[in-house]
Amino acid sequence: MRLNRKAGQEAARDGKAWAPAALGGGNYSILRKCEERPDAEQVLKIPCDDAFSVIVQLRDFASHRLWRGGRLVYDGGHARQSMSIAYLGDEVRCQHRAAYDNLRFILPRAAMNELLYEEGVPRPVAFDRVTGQVDPVVYHLAQALLPALGMPGQASQLFVDQVMLALCTHLNARYGEAPAPRESARGLAGWQLRRAQELIANHLSDGLSVARLAQECALSRSHFTRAFKLSTGLSPHDWLLRMRVEKAKELMRDTSLCLSQIGLDCGFADQSHFSRVFLRLAGMSPANWRRFQRLER
Repeated sequence: MRLNRKAGQEAARDGKAWAPAALGGGNYSILRKCEERPDAEQVLKIPCDDAFSVIVQLRDFASHRLWRGGRLVYDGGHARQSMSIAYLGDEVRCQHRAAYDNLRFILPRAAMNELLYEEGVPRPVAFDRVTGQVDPVVYHLAQALLPALGMPGQASQLFVDQVMLALCTHLNARYGEAPAPRESARGLAGWQLRRAQELIANHLSDGLSVARLAQECALSRSHFTRAFKLSTGLSPHDWLLRMRVEKAKELMRDTSLCLSQIGLDCGFADQSHFSRVFLRLAGMSPANWRRFQRLER
């Protein structure tokens, strides 16, 4: 899956407070949206598309109406952590009658078909229509993406790809009509592991997608992600972060570059991001680590 980043911020106006950012691309889009005082009389017509909309509630939503094909199919509230699945080809309309805050995934059917075909599922994707279903897996995957939506410049393409793969696989297994792909219990072959690690090492500053790594290893995206973790004990994103920290240590030890420049050279969004990740993986801040190395010398 390819990720394009887009961030925008709209000031509160007319009693409305909108989410600050969205992530999206040719294969999916993710948007957080909230309103404190929506127009309770306005009926919103959702553009028809061959795509599924998955909406996760981040707070209690007291009153909502939903129409499919001109027929009212839901009139009620949604609890925090609940999720709904709608097919946008159903001529969907909705009415927000109370304050809400939710995360929305738009998943084109063609992209889902491509993903599952890679896993050996030849049948076209078809998800159940779901309203107000509490699904802890979907909720926690949505929660994992909130920092990326809040700071799109720091969003890791590998991380967002992994979350979206997990989401689509779970939706198919629980709500899909197509059979779930068979899990592989095997790690990467030696040449595949070497190639993946080499690619990650060569793209520390700019990052790369799960699709590129999987293609180089002649595997599907989700098969590659599972096999990589079986082989290394880490997800591709976590491996990338560890390699960035190791590169930063090398630069701190062997050069006089300032810490902010080292962080940028190693692919971190800024010094704060660099310090936070370095502290988590190395157990001390970059400044303390460099000071300790100089004392050891």
